[in-house]
Amino acid sequence: LKDGRQKAVKDLNPGDKVLAADGDGKLVYSDFIMFTDRDSATRRVFYVIETKEPVEKITLTAAHLLFVLDNSTDDLHSMTAAFASSVRAGQKVMVVDDSGQLKSVIVERIYTEEHQGSFAPVTAHGTIVVDRILASCYAVIEDHSLAHLAFAPVRLYYDVSSVLFPKNFISQSNATLQQEGVHWYSKLLFQIGAWLLDSRMLHPLGMSVNSS
Repeated sequence: LKDGRQKAVKDLNPGDKVLAADGDGKLVYSDFIMFTDRDSATRRVFYVIETKEPVEKITLTAAHLLFVLDNSTDDLHSMTAAFASSVRAGQKVMVVDDSGQLKSVIVERIYTEEHQGSFAPVTAHGTIVVDRILASCYAVIEDHSLAHLAFAPVRLYYDVSSVLFPKNFISQSNATLQQEGVHWYSKLLFQIGAWLLDSRMLHPLGMSVNSS
Protein backbone atom coordinates (compact mmCIF):
# COMPACT_ATOMS: atom_id res chain seq x y z
CA LEU A 1 0.00 0.00 0.00
CA LYS A 2 1.01 3.64 -0.40
CA ASP A 3 1.46 4.04 3.36
CA GLY A 4 4.07 1.26 3.36
CA ARG A 5 1.88 -1.47 4.80
CA GLN A 6 1.33 -4.77 3.06
CA LYS A 7 -2.11 -6.27 2.72
CA ALA A 8 -3.36 -9.52 1.22
CA VAL A 9 -5.39 -9.07 -1.97
CA LYS A 10 -8.45 -10.58 -0.28
CA ASP A 11 -8.37 -7.87 2.39
CA LEU A 12 -8.36 -4.86 0.06
CA ASN A 13 -11.03 -2.19 0.53
CA PRO A 14 -12.21 0.42 -2.00
CA GLY A 15 -9.98 3.47 -1.74
CA ASP A 16 -6.84 1.55 -0.76
CA LYS A 17 -3.93 2.78 -2.87
CA VAL A 18 -1.94 -0.14 -4.22
CA LEU A 19 1.17 -0.36 -6.36
CA ALA A 20 0.41 -0.53 -10.08
CA ALA A 21 1.79 0.76 -13.38
CA ASP A 22 0.52 3.37 -15.82
CA GLY A 23 0.34 3.11 -19.60
CA ASP A 24 4.01 4.02 -19.94
CA GLY A 25 5.15 1.29 -17.58
CA LYS A 26 5.89 3.69 -14.72
CA LEU A 27 5.03 2.59 -11.19
CA VAL A 28 2.16 4.49 -9.59
CA TYR A 29 -0.17 4.08 -6.65
CA SER A 30 -3.66 3.35 -7.92
CA ASP A 31 -7.03 3.23 -6.17
CA PHE A 32 -8.45 -0.23 -5.61
CA ILE A 33 -12.00 -0.03 -6.93
CA MET A 34 -13.67 -3.43 -6.67
CA PHE A 35 -13.38 -7.18 -7.02
CA THR A 36 -14.66 -8.61 -10.29
CA ASP A 37 -14.73 -11.94 -8.47
CA ARG A 38 -14.43 -12.71 -4.79
CA ASP A 39 -14.63 -16.38 -3.84
CA SER A 40 -13.21 -17.52 -0.52
CA ALA A 41 -14.49 -21.10 -0.66
CA THR A 42 -13.92 -22.72 -4.06
CA ARG A 43 -10.78 -24.75 -4.71
CA ARG A 44 -9.14 -24.02 -8.06
CA VAL A 45 -6.00 -24.86 -10.00
CA PHE A 46 -3.56 -21.95 -10.12
CA TYR A 47 -0.54 -21.35 -12.31
CA VAL A 48 2.61 -20.34 -10.46
CA ILE A 49 5.00 -18.30 -12.61
CA GLU A 50 8.47 -18.20 -11.06
CA THR A 51 11.30 -15.92 -12.18
CA LYS A 52 15.07 -16.23 -12.17
CA GLU A 53 17.42 -13.68 -10.55
CA PRO A 54 15.67 -12.41 -8.55
CA VAL A 55 13.49 -15.37 -7.65
CA GLU A 56 9.91 -14.11 -7.39
CA LYS A 57 6.65 -15.85 -8.10
CA ILE A 58 3.06 -14.93 -8.77
CA THR A 59 0.07 -17.25 -8.49
CA LEU A 60 -2.78 -16.77 -10.97
CA THR A 61 -5.74 -18.65 -12.35
CA ALA A 62 -5.37 -19.93 -15.90
CA ALA A 63 -7.43 -17.15 -17.50
CA HIS A 64 -5.84 -14.22 -15.68
CA LEU A 65 -3.70 -11.85 -17.76
CA LEU A 66 -0.01 -11.33 -17.04
CA PHE A 67 2.27 -8.85 -18.81
CA VAL A 68 5.09 -10.55 -20.70
CA LEU A 69 7.98 -9.73 -23.02
CA ASP A 70 9.77 -11.93 -25.52
CA ASN A 71 13.25 -12.84 -24.31
CA SER A 72 14.77 -10.82 -27.16
CA THR A 73 13.80 -7.43 -25.71
CA ASP A 74 13.77 -5.43 -22.48
CA ASP A 75 11.60 -2.60 -23.86
CA LEU A 76 8.68 -2.21 -21.46
CA HIS A 77 6.64 -0.63 -24.26
CA SER A 78 6.70 -4.03 -25.98
CA MET A 79 4.77 -5.67 -23.14
CA THR A 80 1.79 -7.76 -24.13
CA ALA A 81 -0.83 -9.42 -21.95
CA ALA A 82 -1.13 -13.20 -22.04
CA PHE A 83 -3.23 -15.73 -20.17
CA ALA A 84 -1.30 -17.23 -17.27
CA SER A 85 -1.81 -20.65 -18.83
CA SER A 86 -0.07 -19.42 -22.01
CA VAL A 87 3.07 -18.01 -20.37
CA ARG A 88 6.19 -20.03 -21.15
CA ALA A 89 9.61 -20.39 -19.53
CA GLY A 90 12.09 -18.10 -21.27
CA GLN A 91 9.65 -15.24 -21.61
CA LYS A 92 10.05 -12.22 -19.36
CA VAL A 93 7.74 -10.65 -16.80
CA MET A 94 7.95 -7.30 -15.05
CA VAL A 95 9.35 -7.31 -11.50
CA VAL A 96 9.77 -4.42 -9.05
CA ASP A 97 13.48 -4.34 -8.17
CA ASP A 98 15.12 -3.18 -4.95
CA SER A 99 15.36 0.39 -6.26
CA GLY A 100 11.62 0.53 -6.81
CA GLN A 101 11.75 0.30 -10.59
CA LEU A 102 10.22 -2.17 -13.01
CA LYS A 103 12.67 -4.49 -14.71
CA SER A 104 12.15 -7.45 -17.00
CA VAL A 105 13.12 -10.81 -15.53
CA ILE A 106 13.20 -14.21 -17.22
CA VAL A 107 10.58 -16.78 -16.30
CA GLU A 108 12.43 -19.89 -15.17
CA ARG A 109 9.60 -22.32 -14.50
CA ILE A 110 5.84 -22.65 -14.41
CA TYR A 111 3.86 -25.17 -12.41
CA THR A 112 0.37 -25.61 -11.00
CA GLU A 113 -0.98 -25.73 -7.47
CA GLU A 114 -4.45 -26.09 -6.01
CA HIS A 115 -5.67 -23.50 -3.53
CA GLN A 116 -8.89 -22.50 -1.84
CA GLY A 117 -10.09 -18.97 -2.44
CA SER A 118 -9.57 -16.62 -5.37
CA PHE A 119 -9.86 -12.86 -5.69
CA ALA A 120 -9.75 -10.63 -8.79
CA PRO A 121 -9.07 -6.99 -7.88
CA VAL A 122 -9.56 -4.02 -10.21
CA THR A 123 -7.63 -0.77 -9.83
CA ALA A 124 -8.10 2.59 -11.51
CA HIS A 125 -5.11 1.88 -13.76
CA GLY A 126 -6.16 -1.68 -14.57
CA THR A 127 -2.86 -3.08 -13.33
CA ILE A 128 -1.55 -4.27 -9.98
CA VAL A 129 1.72 -5.44 -8.48
CA VAL A 130 1.31 -8.71 -6.58
CA ASP A 131 4.31 -10.33 -4.89
CA ARG A 132 6.53 -7.79 -6.74
CA ILE A 133 5.31 -8.91 -10.20
CA LEU A 134 3.17 -6.68 -12.43
CA ALA A 135 -0.12 -8.22 -13.56
CA SER A 136 -3.23 -7.05 -15.35
CA CYS A 137 -6.42 -6.74 -13.33
CA TYR A 138 -8.34 -8.51 -16.07
CA ALA A 139 -9.02 -12.06 -17.15
CA VAL A 140 -10.89 -14.26 -19.64
CA ILE A 141 -10.46 -11.85 -22.61
CA GLU A 142 -6.90 -11.81 -23.97
CA ASP A 143 -6.83 -8.07 -24.65
CA HIS A 144 -5.84 -5.88 -21.72
CA SER A 145 -6.58 -2.58 -23.49
CA LEU A 146 -10.05 -3.68 -24.53
CA ALA A 147 -10.84 -4.96 -21.05
CA HIS A 148 -9.61 -1.71 -19.49
CA LEU A 149 -11.80 0.29 -21.88
CA ALA A 150 -14.79 -1.89 -21.02
CA PHE A 151 -14.38 -0.99 -17.34
CA ALA A 152 -14.40 2.77 -18.04
CA PRO A 153 -18.00 3.14 -16.74
CA VAL A 154 -16.96 1.54 -13.45
CA ARG A 155 -14.03 3.94 -13.10
CA LEU A 156 -16.25 6.92 -13.91
CA TYR A 157 -18.81 5.85 -11.32
CA TYR A 158 -16.07 5.37 -8.74
CA ASP A 159 -14.47 8.76 -9.49
CA VAL A 160 -17.73 10.72 -9.38
CA SER A 161 -19.15 8.96 -6.32
CA SER A 162 -15.93 9.12 -4.32
CA VAL A 163 -15.69 12.88 -4.93
CA LEU A 164 -19.33 13.82 -4.36
CA PHE A 165 -20.14 11.38 -1.55
CA PRO A 166 -16.80 10.16 -0.15
CA LYS A 167 -17.95 8.81 3.20
CA ASN A 168 -21.18 7.25 1.97
CA PHE A 169 -19.46 5.81 -1.11
CA ILE A 170 -16.73 4.01 0.82
CA SER A 171 -19.26 2.65 3.31
CA GLN A 172 -21.56 1.45 0.54
CA SER A 173 -18.64 -0.01 -1.42
CA ASN A 174 -17.51 -2.10 1.50
CA ALA A 175 -21.04 -3.43 1.90
CA THR A 176 -21.88 -4.17 -1.75
CA LEU A 177 -18.93 -4.40 -4.13
CA GLN A 178 -17.09 -7.06 -2.18
CA GLN A 179 -19.80 -9.67 -1.79
CA GLU A 180 -18.93 -13.27 -2.66
CA GLY A 181 -19.11 -14.32 -6.29
CA VAL A 182 -18.64 -12.77 -9.71
CA HIS A 183 -19.65 -9.10 -9.94
CA TRP A 184 -22.71 -8.51 -12.15
CA TYR A 185 -20.77 -6.12 -14.40
CA SER A 186 -18.15 -8.78 -15.11
CA LYS A 187 -20.88 -11.26 -16.02
CA LEU A 188 -22.43 -8.72 -18.39
CA LEU A 189 -19.12 -8.00 -20.11
CA PHE A 190 -18.42 -11.70 -20.55
CA GLN A 191 -21.80 -12.25 -22.20
CA ILE A 192 -21.25 -9.31 -24.55
CA GLY A 193 -17.75 -10.54 -25.33
CA ALA A 194 -19.01 -14.04 -26.07
CA TRP A 195 -21.45 -12.58 -28.61
CA LEU A 196 -19.15 -10.06 -30.30
CA LEU A 197 -15.54 -11.22 -30.03
CA ASP A 198 -13.60 -13.89 -31.86
CA SER A 199 -13.72 -17.01 -29.71
CA ARG A 200 -9.91 -17.20 -29.90
CA MET A 201 -9.75 -14.06 -27.72
CA LEU A 202 -11.62 -15.81 -24.90
CA HIS A 203 -10.04 -18.29 -22.55
CA PRO A 204 -11.64 -21.73 -23.07
CA LEU A 205 -12.43 -22.03 -19.36
CA GLY A 206 -14.34 -18.75 -19.45
CA MET A 207 -15.76 -17.23 -16.28
CA SER A 208 -15.12 -20.39 -14.27
CA VAL A 209 -11.53 -19.25 -13.71
CA ASN A 210 -11.98 -15.48 -13.61
CA SER A 211 -10.04 -14.97 -10.40
CA SER A 212 -6.48 -14.78 -9.12
